[in-house]
Order: sequence, then C-alpha cells, then structure tokens
Amino acid sequence: MPDPPQELRARMIQIAGRFLDRVSREIVQLRGMIDAAAGGDLTMVREIETLAHRMHGSGAMLRFNEIADRAGELERLAASFVAAGTVDQPRMLDLYRQLQAAIEKACAARAASIPPP
Repeated sequence: MPDPPQELRARMIQIAGRFLDRVSREIVQLRGMIDAAAGGDLTMVREIETLAHRMHGSGAMLRFNEIADRAGELERLAASFVAAGTVDQPRMLDLYRQLQAAIEKACAARAASIPPP
C-alpha cells in the first residue's frame, strides 16, 4: 500500500497535535472531577465516564494506543461505579495517574520529533 500523500500526513500530524493539546488540558480537569466525585457524586462520575470515552475513542483513532487503553479502563471503571451506585476514588486516581503518564509520554515523544526552528 503506498504512503499517504505528504499533505495528508501533515494534516494527520496537525490533528494529532491538537488531540495532545486537548487531552493535556482535560487531564487537569479530570483530576478535579475525580476529587469532586470522591463523596459519591454519581453525576460527576458520569461526566468522568463521558470525558474518558472521548479520550478513548479519539486516542484510538489517532493511534495513541496507551492513552486510548488507559482512558478506556477509566471509562469502564466509571461506568461500573455508576451501575453499583458507589465510588472508589483511590482506584480512579490510580488509573488517572496512568492516563496522565501516557499523555506526558506522548507529548514528550511529539516534542522530540519536532525539528527546531
């Protein structure tokens, strides 16, 4: 299969960069949501599930597999808390830290691949 045209490749790099910028902001927001859910706020847990779902799907489409995998785990965990009617913040924080590390790793790899001006 031939390589995609240079223009398409450049566009995909741009989209991937915007994704990493977005999830870098959202991971900060996610921490606050997890803290807010600690008291058993299932509405907040549903919002965590929605945000994790978006990170999961976008990350998978853009081949950020580690981000997608960790976000998918967080999404499923949040859904299980909603179904059970309880919240286990330490478990969410563990997955949050793994997701944060995956985002930081992807951002570092991106920064290393951008040539200096």
